[in-house]
Amino acid sequence: MNSFFIAAAALTLAALVLLLRPWWRGIGKKNGQGDQHRRVASADYSGDATSALNTTIHRDRLAELERDYANHLISAADYAEARDELQHQLLDDASAASTAAASPKRRWDGWVLAALLPAAAIGLYVLLGNPDALLSSAERNTQAVATMNGMISQLEKKLAQTPDDMEGWVMLARAYKVMSRWDDAERAYGRAEPLLEKNASLLAELADVLLQKTNNFAGRPHELIVQALQLEPDNGKALLLAGAEALAGKNYAAAIGYWERLQAQMDPASDEARMIAAGIARAREVGGVKVGAGDTAPAPKSSDAATMSSAVSGRVELSPALRVQTTSEETVFIFARAVNGSRMPLAVQRVRVADLPFDFKLDDSQAMSPDNKISSAKALRIEVRVSKSGQAMPASGDLTGSSTAVKPGTKGIRVVIDQRLP
Repeated sequence: MNSFFIAAAALTLAALVLLLRPWWRGIGKKNGQGDQHRRVASADYSGDATSALNTTIHRDRLAELERDYANHLISAADYAEARDELQHQLLDDASAASTAAASPKRRWDGWVLAALLPAAAIGLYVLLGNPDALLSSAERNTQAVATMNGMISQLEKKLAQTPDDMEGWVMLARAYKVMSRWDDAERAYGRAEPLLEKNASLLAELADVLLQKTNNFAGRPHELIVQALQLEPDNGKALLLAGAEALAGKNYAAAIGYWERLQAQMDPASDEARMIAAGIARAREVGGVKVGAGDTAPAPKSSDAATMSSAVSGRVELSPALRVQTTSEETVFIFARAVNGSRMPLAVQRVRVADLPFDFKLDDSQAMSPDNKISSAKALRIEVRVSKSGQAMPASGDLTGSSTAVKPGTKGIRVVIDQRLP
């Protein structure tokens, strides 16, 4: 941010120098013209007085010149030359007097311009620019959190006065969800239960909140997903969760079926469609399900031996010094990444801070893409991150740790979360 202000000030100063240069050069040049006689006149008089004095002097000199010519003291050629010179001097004196009268105004105009240009630049940037872009990532995150907390506080006060506002409770639940306040989100959805019972999307949202809390589909999350699909068989959120549940239960054919129904509703060029396509491809690869096989039993997998032999395992621990900066419900992502090549994770596992220390195991069944697996890497590194936002993308304030480079099949890896992202 400081570098931006320094650069902006330098550009403004350069513009001022270029714009003011004609003012000061013009004033200095005009003030330096004329002989001693005119400088004395300009010092003692101003405006019309100076002009009248110069006119009187030149009239007397012209009369003297005419007398000398009439008395034959000078020739006709000398008379004509001297008269022309007097006329030129009279014109120069009139110009100098005008400039002297105008100089204070010109100098004042320069000072006005010097004050107005920076003020106008600042005003236009505030009006048309993006002042928030000057903030650092951490400052923007802090500002966003403060804004969201302010909105939540206002909603809470409003709902305290109108507790029967079902849509207000849903809005508050979604705000809690953005802030990863899972318990509060669950309670807010519960206050809107009459609305949830008739809305498949809201049922799926509540199932997602419970899944974030427990990292387990068993129990109510499963029941809510089933209920949502009964109300609306093609609900996108419910199909996404149903496919994820089937994949977690190794029912790969069912996962493919749910996700193919979801994929049919999407724009094939969208990022979401590509993500679902990658999930379907992964389910087919891991489950050995052929295209068009439907919900048939999975075919035998020839890759099981390779999957088991390339699996990496170990323990993730949280530094005692950083534990005070976490809450038990914050999300922990465990990634396996190739040392060389794409940064796309080879495999991902998701747990909570409450689960730490955690014994992890990553293999090809958790691959993000069938073409990017642990078994295909020459060397990999285990990276762990406590996400304050609950999102997979890193953000300022997240806690992190990583292992040394290891080969596929390595066991007993130890990763300590001991750093904080700036």
